[in-house]
Order: sequence, then structure tokens, then C-alpha cells
Amino acid sequence: MRRTLAVGHFLNAPFTEACARHLGRIRETFFAWPGVPSCRPAPDFTPEVRERMVSDLRWARANGIELDTLFNCNCYGDIAISPELADFVIRNLREMDAAGLFPDTVTTTSPFIAKVLRRHFPSVKIRLSVNIRVHGTVGFEPVMDLFDSFYASRERHRELDWLADLSRWAKENGKVLGMQANSGCIRQCPYQQFHDNLHGHGDGRRPQDVATMKDYGFTFFLCKENYEKGRYEDFLRSTWIRPEDLPLYEEHVGVVKLATRRHPHPVEVLDAYATYSYDGNLADLMDACHSFPKSFDNRRFDEAGALWASVRGCRDANDCRHCGRCAELLSRVFA
Repeated sequence: MRRTLAVGHFLNAPFTEACARHLGRIRETFFAWPGVPSCRPAPDFTPEVRERMVSDLRWARANGIELDTLFNCNCYGDIAISPELADFVIRNLREMDAAGLFPDTVTTTSPFIAKVLRRHFPSVKIRLSVNIRVHGTVGFEPVMDLFDSFYASRERHRELDWLADLSRWAKENGKVLGMQANSGCIRQCPYQQFHDNLHGHGDGRRPQDVATMKDYGFTFFLCKENYEKGRYEDFLRSTWIRPEDLPLYEEHVGVVKLATRRHPHPVEVLDAYATYSYDGNLADLMDACHSFPKSFDNRRFDEAGALWASVRGCRDANDCRHCGRCAELLSRVFA
């Protein structure tokens, strides 16, 4: 077993208790500091919540878990290039430092924030967020001086030969490659940019937002709307990795991100990927966590081994020809 997992700090379950069981697997924990917007709706950082977060992060550091703080909004509005945003980043990192929690890594979507960090905090490692969705070295090469590590594009990271080539390039250039294991988004989601931008300015759940969406018959969860139409094959075409398959991918990456910050079952997610084993509904591990009329029984994927391997590694997944393999697999694992 390798120490690759990056666990999103969660507040809806005992964080330190869950992580203590898997110290040999957890490389780092990622978090948004109180008051810093990110690509997930922020909790209400009451003094009690803030105190717990600081306590959890101190425990993590004391137990050899590195800290990765997030400045990964997709939109910073009219301060995207400004002294205000630079001062905001500097102030928050100094606040973390004063709490004994200066981060080892900062993950960001903003090349401007990366520049600010390079100037003011040259010791911190900077990571290109998975939300940038760069698909290969042509996109990474122009920003090699700004970033020390990169997340592979979710759209291609099931392709083991592609991932292996990208891994070799990263090692040759002194970079760390990462991937996300449990994305529940539909592949190439055309709403994702809109959805991520929305979280930079709120979470779309204000009463007026909810009322307007109802009035127009709109939802920013395209995945949910898509599945409500019965398009369950798209779950199989998505980009998540089964816990049992993770060793195939860990061979090529140094960081495996688990989206647990706002997940309803974060301990279940961590336990599954830390042990490479899960007995249950695979949909329950994904972020977003979808409710389906039937279960994607993880054990049935073992029974459909060769068919699942062909679907998982499909080279046409981004330009689906509807060849019938996903439909056949659905009939065997969705029950």
C-alpha cells in the first residue's frame, strides 16, 4: 500500500478518528480556510467550527499528514487581478502560519494567485487544481514555472497508457501528478464551469435562487437531471475509479484526491479507498452522491471483470459510439 490519499477535511463525522485508522495511506488533507471561498459551499464557520477545524489540522500535522489549502474558486469576479486579492491570499496564509498551520501546498485555479505565492511564499508548493481540466503536457508546459504539481484531467485519467505517459513526463520535469478518485460528475459535464463559478459567489441555495430555479424549471445539477431521465449508463461512462482498481492508477500518480469535504458519507469513502475494498453501492462513494432507484452493487463489478475492464478503459469514452457494452454492464451490475 502506498501513501497517496488526499482527504478533504470534513466536519460531519469524526475526522481524526477516521484518519487515524489509515495513517499509512493518507498523504495530505485539503481544506478551505475559514472565509476563503472555494469550489464547494462553505460551512458556517462559527467559533466552535473554526476551533474544531484548527484542532483537526493540528492533529493531522502532528501525525505526518501534509496540509493543502485551497484557493480554487473558478471565479474571483472583478478582483481576479488586484491588490485586494493578493492581500487576501497573503493575509490568510499568515493567519494559518500564526496558528501553526502554514500549508505545505496551495491548490489554486488562479495563475494570478500562483504568482502572488511565488513572490511572497517561495517555500510553499503550488498545485494546479483539477478544476482547470488540462488534458495533457501541451497545457501544463507553459505554466511549469508556476506549479509544482498538477491534477490530471478527469476526462482522460481512466486511460492507463495516457496516465503512464503523463506520469513519466511529470517525473522527468520534477513535478508531482495527481488524480481525483471519486468524482460523481457526468463525463465532460457542460454545466461544470457554470456550477463551479456559482460556488465562487455563493452556492445557489439562497431562497431567491431556489425560487428562480423552480420558476424556470432549472437545476445546476445536470447530473441529477440526467439520471432522473433514466440515463444510468452515463454513471458507468463517468470518470470515478473503483477502490479495487485504485492500485492500477496509484502506480502512476503521487496524489489521489478523495472528495469528502461536503460528502454525506466521508468515512465510508475514506475506508473504501484506503483499503481498496468496498461492499455496497458504488454511487454512495461518489461526489456528487447520487440516489438511484437501484444499487450499483460493487461486488457485481468483480463478476463482470472483463466487461468492466473494457468499459473502464474505453478509448471512445469521450466520443461515445453507444456500442452496447455499457448497456450490457448496466444489466449485470444495476440491481
